Order: sequence, then structure tokens, then C-alpha cells
Amino acid sequence: MKESVVILGFLSHFPVAGVAWQTLHYLEGFRRLGYDVHYVEAHGCTPSKLMRSRTDDGPALAAGHLAGLLGRFGFGDRWAYHALYEGRTFGKTPAQLRDLFRSASLIINLHGSHVPTAELTATNRLVYLETDPVDVQVDLYHGRRETFDYLAPHCAFFTYGENLGRPGCLVPEPERFRFHPTRQPVILDFWEDHGAGPGGALTTVGNWRQPWRSTTYKGEVYSWSKHVEFHKVIGLPRRLSQPVELALSSFGPEDQELLESHGWRVRRADGFSHDLDEYRNYIGGSRGEFTVAKEQNVRLRSGWFSDRAATYLAAGRPVITQETGFSDILPVGEGLFGFTTMEDIVGAVTEINGDYERHQRGARRIAHECFSHDVVLTRMLRDLGITWPELARSQSAARARLERQGEPAPAIPPGLVVTPIGRWPTRLPEETLTAAAGMPVPSPLADPSPADPISGPTASLVMVTHNGLAYTRLCLASLLSADWTSGDELIVVDNGSTDGTPDYLEAVRAAHPWVQVILNPHNAGFAAANNQGLERAAGGVLILLNNDTLVPPGWRDGLVGHLADPTVGLVGPVTNRTCNEAQIDAPYHTHGGMLDFAAGRAGEERGRVGEIPMLAMFCVAFRREVWRRVGPLDEQFEIGMFEDDDYSRRIRAAGFRVVCAEDVFVHHFGQASLGELCATGDYDRVLAANRGRFELKWGGSWRPHGRRVTREYQQLRTRARELTLAHVPVGAPVVVISKGDEQLVDLDGRPGWHFPQVAGGSYSGIYPADGAGAVAELEALRASGARYFLVPQPASWWLEYYTGLRDHLARFARLVVRDAAVGSLYALETGGVHA
Repeated sequence: MKESVVILGFLSHFPVAGVAWQTLHYLEGFRRLGYDVHYVEAHGCTPSKLMRSRTDDGPALAAGHLAGLLGRFGFGDRWAYHALYEGRTFGKTPAQLRDLFRSASLIINLHGSHVPTAELTATNRLVYLETDPVDVQVDLYHGRRETFDYLAPHCAFFTYGENLGRPGCLVPEPERFRFHPTRQPVILDFWEDHGAGPGGALTTVGNWRQPWRSTTYKGEVYSWSKHVEFHKVIGLPRRLSQPVELALSSFGPEDQELLESHGWRVRRADGFSHDLDEYRNYIGGSRGEFTVAKEQNVRLRSGWFSDRAATYLAAGRPVITQETGFSDILPVGEGLFGFTTMEDIVGAVTEINGDYERHQRGARRIAHECFSHDVVLTRMLRDLGITWPELARSQSAARARLERQGEPAPAIPPGLVVTPIGRWPTRLPEETLTAAAGMPVPSPLADPSPADPISGPTASLVMVTHNGLAYTRLCLASLLSADWTSGDELIVVDNGSTDGTPDYLEAVRAAHPWVQVILNPHNAGFAAANNQGLERAAGGVLILLNNDTLVPPGWRDGLVGHLADPTVGLVGPVTNRTCNEAQIDAPYHTHGGMLDFAAGRAGEERGRVGEIPMLAMFCVAFRREVWRRVGPLDEQFEIGMFEDDDYSRRIRAAGFRVVCAEDVFVHHFGQASLGELCATGDYDRVLAANRGRFELKWGGSWRPHGRRVTREYQQLRTRARELTLAHVPVGAPVVVISKGDEQLVDLDGRPGWHFPQVAGGSYSGIYPADGAGAVAELEALRASGARYFLVPQPASWWLEYYTGLRDHLARFARLVVRDAAVGSLYALETGGVHA
């Protein structure tokens, strides 16, 4: 059973998109770390902004708002609204709500929105998280009793004032309460490629006048209202050729007249600020953000940084914002600029316009490295582990159970994120890389009984490495802490790694003398290195396992069990990432989630196998007798690709079956080594060369692999067809990134064209070498009559990897519609740059 986290917020009290996105990032972020996450409102405030009159049923309106908003993001049964002022509850019964508070590992009082009632504080797990610093710290400085009493029942304290307690920060540091620095977490994929592409204007969204929350400290008044700081740069638009637009609330006609007289563009934020998609599209359609901060954060140098600015960065939009001391903490100068003077702003705009693409990349990099949910929330959990050790021990039921039994903690933390943040090449979250780097040489948990000296090992596993040390550490940790011991055989063949992998493998061998290590001085290739290991292997069962995998308990016995059928020559698992029908939908984000998923699937699919045309060799098993009959892997396929297609054909030609074990799941990061070839442009060269060798050897054209038609993928096909029918006229050709799926290009009277394709229109199976190549192929199809371009959701990584294609679409195509579940549809404009 997963540990639960409760987020307390006020989505119904402030039903605007900015607050909604801020809260959703916490909900989804903790879910992706492996927690069972619930949202609760029990703050006692009337949802007046949802009510048109005093006679409206406010609690029912609030509940409806929450149900619609949270249901869209998969929290439809994980929310509750408790109208304290009149007693009703929605979403959960009072008893369910009490049970939730009692069992939760963590209750986060987001914004300090809730009074710390006895129900919330009974387990000492209520955490105060303020998103606006200064007020509380000044109250504590002045000895305000109500503030002391409010904070005291919380077990830990976090603030967006990241400079608190650091040199230069003038915010008074509380003596009794220790505040940990934190910042807005962001789900990066929520903000990728939304809006019509970078527009011409720098923008921001916010309130103009909020005069009611000024703070007095040491005899000086510090304003809360942003209009005070905007007035200091009121003449900015006259200094720029760049338009600057303010999307505002809480302003009057005289404010608008003043701003426009100085060259500012002004629009009402009300037109889109209540719609999540319109709000996100507004940010995505901006060239960047220009904004100011509240005076109290500026003058007192709190280090505060806007949650909205974090989403601009995640969308790849550079940010120029008023200095609050955040530059002491966050990297500035590429994608992010802090300003103090008008000259700072003008210089930043000039710098951004001088190399806009570089600053877009810089913005995204800062978002990945500093604001990604796995970075921010894992740091928060780590800080909570210091101030409240019980939380660290209860991060997962499995971890807690082991510690109660006096056993060592898992080699890989259950909450470790195992979903990549980038593809081609594969990139892991920074916290995951840090955790991997800190892992000691793993020790097997099972009884390390040696192999029988007469019969030898039951199974031999061969693993090939070429750099990717983090993957190797994770893989061996999962392997040795699950069920691989000296009763079997482990042979690691390194192909000339230069990142410290050989030293690590020698340390593994020193700790476990039964592990064999072969160190090649150069990259001998995937097939040749595996053959080296297979020649040395002595087991009756041979297993090839890539180093970018994670294995759950029972995986070995599951594969070996299927080889008891003498007709089976080659068996492999289902996985989250591969090139064919072995890939299944695997909705987890953490290592603990993967283990739960694998265990559940093993029980549900026990004993089931299915025929499959080809098994990718990230994980395959075969009997020694089969290997002797079929022979070694064909080494003509350079460093990799097509040796697995070839071997599956050879297995079948020898009279054996090739099967996929439905009851064995292995996690595959994918493209950990070969993906690095994309950066040099070598990937497509190797792919084309090996495809030619394969076709020459087998005397026919290679056809791209199929994919498993899951319920989710069939829904994608259906919804892609519906989206196209709704927006594309009959007869207009649509280019589709199809991965060879004929049904995905069957669009009911709208000709669907594969992309990329070969002469004649069939899917090529070879990706463009770079963005320029992708643009050239798309433009050739446009010249042949293509009018629309569909990027299905599974192919959305194209627009991340091929930045040239993404920018080309922003200039020369029109975004017709973007659906998070389906993908993006572009109209291929003719006759010039799209404005």
C-alpha cells in the first residue's frame, strides 16, 4: 500500500488558473514520486468568487469546481471539500476524511491556507509551506502571539524566501521556527509546446493594485502591491523595440490609461485567467516574461521567485524579473535575468534578442535543473527527513517494513524517480543521477551460495556496458539486491568506457569475486561484446541484459520457467520502453511504483506467453543448447541495431519459437547508449548501414516493427481521427509522425501520409539526423501537397529533440489545436512566415 500525502489548499477560494497550476504541480509531483496523493479543502472560507449571489449553494459550487478541475488530472476520487461553517462534506465522508488525516505520511498546509485543527495535527505530520514570505517572519519579530500559536502545531516549516538566514537578507530570521528554503515545483511536460510558439511580446500576468497587505518593519512600510514597483519602470516601453504586455486584474481605467500612455500593452487577465489551457497558451505564446516583484521581497532581499516565472522557464520562455536576491541561488545570464535598474532590463532584452534560441535553451535548462518536481520535492522530503526522521522511514511501506525487521534498507529508494526527463539521448532527473552516484557497491540480499562445482551455475547473465555509469549502478543494484547471487553467473563486458565505469566494475568484482569483468580497450560493438561474455558463460540458461534496465524480484525465474517448454528458443519480458509489441502501458514514475506494477502483472498474467516477431535484446533468455545450434550474434552490425532482428529470425529458422513473457516485466530506460549517437549524427548512419546489411543478408526489405494495441493506444487512434475530422477539410493531406502505424494514418477521407517516409510513401523507419533534416523532409511533403501536420502525443519528444523543427513550425505553420492526450495538429501555411 502506498504512503499517502495530503495537500491542503484553497482552489475554490481562489478559482484562478495560476493558483490551480501551482497546486496541481504539488499534487502531480508527489504522485510521480510514488505517493497516493489527496487534495483537501477545510479552511472555512466561503467560496465567494464562485457565487453569483448570497443565496447560491457555495459548498456545492466549490465541490463542483474541484471535481471538474481535479478529475481532469486523475484525482477524481482523491479530493474532499469540508464546509466547516455549515458541516457538509463532499468527495469523501467525514469518516473517510478522518481516516485520511490519521493515515497520511505527510499533510502539507500549502500557502498556510488552513487553521491547524486537532484533526490535522494529531499525528504531528502537518507541514507549513508558505509561498509568500516576509509577513509571517515580521509578525514573529514583533512577537505577535496569534502567529506563534498558529505555527506551533506544525512539525516543519518551508518558505519561498530562499535567502532567509543568508548574508544580505534583511527579512528577520525567526528564533523558534526553522524555515527550510523551497521553491515552486513544476511538472515540466505540462508546459512543453503550448501556445502558438514564441510571440513578439514580453508578457506577464498578475494583479495591479493590492494595497491591503502592507508590512511595517523597523518603522518602514513595505508594500505588497506590485503597481508600486511597476511605477519605477513606467517608461520602459519607450526604451525598447520589443512590445511589453501586462495581463492584469485589480486595475481601473485610469491605471490602463497611464500605462498605455507610456507604451505598455494592457489586457484584462479575466479573459483567460480562469481557464487552465488559455492561461498556459498565453505563457507559451509569449516571447518571454518581464515582471516585477513585491516591494517587501525586493527591499528585504527575501530570495522569493515567482511560481508563474517558473512556468515561463519550463515553457522555454526567457524571464526578466526584479531582483529579490534570487540570483544568489539561481543561475542567471542565460534564460533568466534579474534587474535592479532600467539599464539592466534594456541590456537583458538586447542579450535575449541577440541569441533567442540559446536563451530558450537556458530557460528550459534552469527549469529542469532547479524547478523540476523531482528536484524540488525530493529536496523537501530530504529536509523533512532531517527535522522529522519518521517521515524518511515511512516513505514507502516496504522500506518501513524492512527497518522494523532490522534488515538493511533497499539498495534503490522506493521513491527514486525512474522516468527520464528527455529522450534521444535519454536523460534522467538530476536527483536520480545524484542518488545513483552515491550508491555503494551493492550487496545481494539473498543467500549467496556458490554454484555447484559439478553441474556449474544454473544461469549465466551477460551485461555489456559502454559509459552510462549511473545506469550501470542502478542496474547492478537492482540485480544484486533482488535474486541474482553467486549460485548463478554474472559476466560484465565493458566496451571501452571513459566515465569511471571500469573502476566501478573492478570495485564490484572486489566485493563479489564471483562476478566476472572483461574490460575491452575500445568499443567492440554490442554483438561482439555479448559474444565475448557468452563464450565464457557456463550456465545452462543464458541471459542478455542491458545496463539501462531495472529488474524486479522473480524476473529471472519467470523467464527461466518459460524455457522449460522445449519449443521456445528465445523469451523476453514485457517492458515500458522498446521498439515493438513488447512495450506495454506502465503508469508508474518511481522505483517503488515499478516494483508494485511488476508484482501485480506477474500475478495477473501468470504463465502467459505470446508469439512475437522479434525480441529486442535489452533482456532475452535462451537455453545453452539453442545458442550452440543457432550460433553467436552476427558481429557485422557495428556497434548495435538489427542484431536482435537477425537473431530472432535465426532462432525461428532453427525451428524454435520466439515468445514474449506476459508475466515478466523489466523496466527499460531505453537509448542509454545508442541515444548518445543522436548528438553526433551517427545514429542514422549506423541505422541505415545496418538496415542495408540486414536486407542483403535476408534478401528482402526490412519492415518496421508493430506495436501492441493497448486500450490506451486504440483510444489514441480513435481520438486522433476525431480530432482530424473536426479540424481538417475532406481531401486535405495530413502528414503524421506515425512510426509505421497504418491505422494512425487512416483518417476518413483525409489522406494520411507517413512521416518520415521513403519514395512511394511507406514509413522509412529512419529518423532525421537533425532538426534541419526533419524540416527538409516536412517541406518536401508540403511541396507535394501536404496541408496539415499531426504530432501524436507519443511522438511529442520530436519537438523537444528536433528544436529546429519546433521553431520552424512556430514560424511557418499555425497551431490548430493541441490536446494533451492526443497531440498537436498544425496547419502548414503557404506563402511565408506565420505571424
